[in-house]
Amino acid sequence: MVNKWLHNDSFLKWKLFQSTEDQIFWENYIKENPDIKAEIDEAAEQLKSVKFNDYKLSKEEKQHIYTLIQKRIDKRKQIIRRRLFISLSATAACLALFILLSISPEKNIVTEKEDLMSMVTDSTVINKNDIQLIFADKQALTFEQNVDIFYNKSGEVIVNAGSEKITKKDIETDKTQTNKLIVPKGKRSSIVLEDGTKIWINSGSTLYFPSSFSAEKREIRVEGEIYTEVAKMNDIPFFVNSSRLSVEVLGTRFNISAYNDDLNHAVALVEGSVDVNIGNEKIHLMPDQMLSLDGDQLTTQNIDVYYYISWKDGLLQFTSEPLSKIFTRISRYYDIQIECDKSIENKKCTGKLVLFDDIRDVLRTLHNTISINYSIDENIISIKE
Repeated sequence: MVNKWLHNDSFLKWKLFQSTEDQIFWENYIKENPDIKAEIDEAAEQLKSVKFNDYKLSKEEKQHIYTLIQKRIDKRKQIIRRRLFISLSATAACLALFILLSISPEKNIVTEKEDLMSMVTDSTVINKNDIQLIFADKQALTFEQNVDIFYNKSGEVIVNAGSEKITKKDIETDKTQTNKLIVPKGKRSSIVLEDGTKIWINSGSTLYFPSSFSAEKREIRVEGEIYTEVAKMNDIPFFVNSSRLSVEVLGTRFNISAYNDDLNHAVALVEGSVDVNIGNEKIHLMPDQMLSLDGDQLTTQNIDVYYYISWKDGLLQFTSEPLSKIFTRISRYYDIQIECDKSIENKKCTGKLVLFDDIRDVLRTLHNTISINYSIDENIISIKE
């Protein structure tokens, strides 16, 4: 997925700083894995468009960002070494290849070890900052970083966590009962359900879903925000339910935002068509339309749909948007209070902002591109010119 590469520190380092060493590695890596070339090319194009107005980075600012990314790479390697035992093949044991691996992006590792996704039976020991996949029998898998989850028809759960691929064998539980995927603030996840439907889950959201669907209908529930690409099955409708509305489709792509603490629930349609049920009322949407239920007020409007779904690519997109509104979106995403000085809150910016895992990296990016200063005091961030 494109999102995976935009959050791969080694990829960012290669594209942003173009060292000969990184160029050689990635050329060889793509040659050995031709199926990822399209994703790499698309990620590179998206990265090119990430800018703030016409601001140019100085040599010192570029060096600061380079150092930051390299530290993140080194930290990630330390975590992997701590949590995984990696068996190298005989050919990988030679000194030259060992040196290459020690300075290059890690390739996918298929392993049956479960250190990286811990099986938990006591919910009181779960770190609430981790992504949690909780099964109907209350067992849970927890992840420290963003993950892609796949359910297949053989009953396996396959997880891509960073540079690792882990397969979890069939979980002994009733497949018709409801599982739960909890994504905390500051993180994202995606899941492919057993019918082939793919769902991106945004920060601070919970998805409820069965391991397999019935023959009559497919149904899931969301608290928060998801982007869904529904696998088309003409005879089996797909329902996405929230506390205030229900979306019915056969096969389509759409976004639904339905946070429980937000009176505004919205559905934005990318492709196909959907019927949105609100009480006894049914509203039909066409592509590039959004239905918004704000309190008791219902509106439908034409939109630039990517503005509402860019989060699934790990980006925030904004066009001539005041800083106050940008920081409101960042504040919600990371669940942290941000106070913007009145002297700059109406300053307008256009661009795309990469949503790093750590909000400090986001703040450094803003500091280096639009000349702001920031300070962090406990759970409050202050922004000044």
